[in-house]
Amino acid sequence: MDHKDLNDREWVLCKGNLNDYLNSLKPEFYNFSIQRKIIENQYLDTLVSTVKDGDPLPMITLTHNSPRLNIQIGGDILLDMHHVEILDGLQRTFRLWAHNQLVKEFYHSGIDDPGTFAKVIKEKYPIFFDTGIVTYGKIKNLFENNEFETIRNAYSNFEVYFIVWLNLSPKRVIHKMLVLNAGQKSVTITHQFELLFLYLWEDLQKELKGEIRLFREKDKEAFAIKRGKREVGDYLFSSIIVGLRSFIEKKPVRVSVDDLDVTELLNESSEFPLNENIFNPDFIAIYLRYLKDLDAAVVEKYGEEGSKWFVKDTTLSGLLAGIGSFAEIHDEFSTNMLIDSYVENIKRLIDKVYTFGLNLEQFTAEYNMLSSRSVNIGYFIRNVIKDYTVKLLSGNNPTWSEVFSSNYKKA
Repeated sequence: MDHKDLNDREWVLCKGNLNDYLNSLKPEFYNFSIQRKIIENQYLDTLVSTVKDGDPLPMITLTHNSPRLNIQIGGDILLDMHHVEILDGLQRTFRLWAHNQLVKEFYHSGIDDPGTFAKVIKEKYPIFFDTGIVTYGKIKNLFENNEFETIRNAYSNFEVYFIVWLNLSPKRVIHKMLVLNAGQKSVTITHQFELLFLYLWEDLQKELKGEIRLFREKDKEAFAIKRGKREVGDYLFSSIIVGLRSFIEKKPVRVSVDDLDVTELLNESSEFPLNENIFNPDFIAIYLRYLKDLDAAVVEKYGEEGSKWFVKDTTLSGLLAGIGSFAEIHDEFSTNMLIDSYVENIKRLIDKVYTFGLNLEQFTAEYNMLSSRSVNIGYFIRNVIKDYTVKLLSGNNPTWSEVFSSNYKKA
């Protein structure tokens, strides 16, 4: 219907049949790596009624990453949906697809009892029930009102409008995602933070080959990982980025998009050379492998207590800020210089863990006394761990009580 050629990318306005769209979606389309998880939303659950009434739906935005297509206004384009991701409209698409699957299962199974049908659907599509999109009550209503036939007819005659972006770079895909979802409550700060650096994700997965596992906020394992129920080498993706930024800035940082330049995603290279050198798969793979070695040392020494302590945002940001501060990294460091400095100092820290230890029992005792003091606990602990790390790397034998005490005086 319309087309804009923007040199390195293209924008296309299209319309297509709803049934064709839903039937061509790739398996588990809703697990696109930069999409947020499917959420509960009672208003979105009324979309099927909108389709039955013939009212238009908001446009759905897609990105297509296969070779360039021959675009002509008024002509047809055939999109291979295995090369398509949903930038905006995932929640709508999922609900419409869920009801499409219900209709298909109804006619395929021949089941005429709502209870039996609900049990089959729950076993085959547990996510439908987990998100509240489908309930036994809703299935009962579908049977009683012959809604399966109504939905099938409505879908077959319904047109959807799409915006399709062609040839977007990975960084631009993430930027579009953030812009399109700006202000939506369901996109949390942590999730936005992950998106900003997700263009590294696929490369990292190939490089690490499962020896280190990174979990997203939306992953079902994330809560357990955060509580220390994990194997050595299991981390939250956002915590890994927090650690990197703490290393590069030589001070502890926290999850926040406020101090990140989102507009930089529009550029293929960074205006800040040190960022460009550190946020690349080569450095991060080495960063993670040695971080796992440090993790293993702490867990070997302190068991479950060490596992819980090490994986926290406060711990990782403090440890990495301490390493960066002691190494005195700066903007003129090349990637090789960063690697050499990081490896040298984290090895030194690993050796200190084995020979001197971390006395986590004393750390916990000092931490438990914080409630009686008026300090920002997260900020305070990050800096305590940073100072302790610097003292260890400097060859001192610090105690947590003295480091806590010196930070009380600064607070």
